[in-house]
Amino acid sequence: MSKVMLLHLPILNYIQKDFVDEESGYNPSLGIMALGTYLELNGYKPIVIDMCYDRMKVSELIDRIKLEKPILIGLSVYTENFYQALKLSRIIKKEVPDIKIVFGGPHPTLQPNECIENEEVDFVIMKEGESTILELMEALGSGEKTIRYEQIPGLLFKRENVVVKNVLRKHILDLNLLPIIKRELADIHRYGGFVNISTSRGCPGRCIYCSATSLSGATYRTRNEYSIFMEMLLLKIMFGNKILKIYIVDDTFTAIPNRITKFLDLIFYYDLEVHWQCESRIDVMDEELLYRMHKAGCIAIQYGIESGSQEVLNKLKKGIDLEQAKKIIEITHKNRIVTCLSFMLGHYCDTKETMWQTAYFIQELFHKYRAELAVSFNTPFPGTWQFIHRDKLGMRLVTNSYNRYSLLEPIVETDNFTIEDQREVFFFCKKFIGYHESLSKLGEE
Repeated sequence: MSKVMLLHLPILNYIQKDFVDEESGYNPSLGIMALGTYLELNGYKPIVIDMCYDRMKVSELIDRIKLEKPILIGLSVYTENFYQALKLSRIIKKEVPDIKIVFGGPHPTLQPNECIENEEVDFVIMKEGESTILELMEALGSGEKTIRYEQIPGLLFKRENVVVKNVLRKHILDLNLLPIIKRELADIHRYGGFVNISTSRGCPGRCIYCSATSLSGATYRTRNEYSIFMEMLLLKIMFGNKILKIYIVDDTFTAIPNRITKFLDLIFYYDLEVHWQCESRIDVMDEELLYRMHKAGCIAIQYGIESGSQEVLNKLKKGIDLEQAKKIIEITHKNRIVTCLSFMLGHYCDTKETMWQTAYFIQELFHKYRAELAVSFNTPFPGTWQFIHRDKLGMRLVTNSYNRYSLLEPIVETDNFTIEDQREVFFFCKKFIGYHESLSKLGEE
């Protein structure tokens, strides 16, 4: 049985939502878990290595590669860890020269040429990877006798040092056809009782700072309520009497209220006791839905507010109203659901005054609702509308190093604000930022 090794790398400075929950546990990448599950169902042996959690030394990884002898090593690559991925690939190639390496994930999807031009990268998978990596394994295993690289949609590769970019693969329209992730691939029990699931791909929003559309297409695709319920039920059975908290990582879980209503109906009908949290948008929530979500075990909701200035929100095409936001936040709080709110400083249309508006809005929400607040710096990631149009928008990047694309330090300035202006506002906001102490304890009474 041919083996494929899938690596989850750490990210400098910034810990992504699907990596670590400091109070409740730690989670491996859903992306490589999904690929591993798909490959195993099609007759291959996936080896999932979480270098974040294991704090594995490179020498230990090399020893494991030599022991397992995979025919392909896949790296999940973000903009923030792109340089790390390249450095690790060089070391692997030096120690195991014949091994093939493929990059996949957000950065290779948005910047494929930047990835493939490095000699240590043999292949790049663009967009969704399930079918592409499966066909790549078939080509590698047969020496291209059954399928040639040129025949694999979504693949970028080199033929005699010439880059070949195949046509893009069409998105999977029916996510219900994909298997439920096999958690045993990463020994999920060692991460504690906090587990991630994904129920959709893409986002119906069109915020100019977000890359969701570039990554997942303009069509918002979802799993149905039965599929979501069955995965939660399987996780509940898997963890037994242990406290289980599920984080639904969708950008906007409640984007289609009718789907959520049917999902909640299943939880009530089968009396499934499970605690979960999700992300949503202000404009798709109402009082009845929030009440039913609380009764169905929802312990926390994250809303992306992004700015305390209505003028800035309008220019960002955020599509929300601040007065409406206050109302929904109040209703969420009233239903004993922890309210998590995220904001960004340094939008292209920000000024010193609008950033201070955001700061005072954060202060108000903290004191009134004791909300969990997250404040970051606007970072033009490749593929976002603002990255493509950054010059026209008057955005000046103070660095070209992806290592500083962490959201935790300002890298953009304009004629209307400086790096120091952002730091000053952030320092004021810092007193309101932090992990909500009650979040990890909800559901434990």
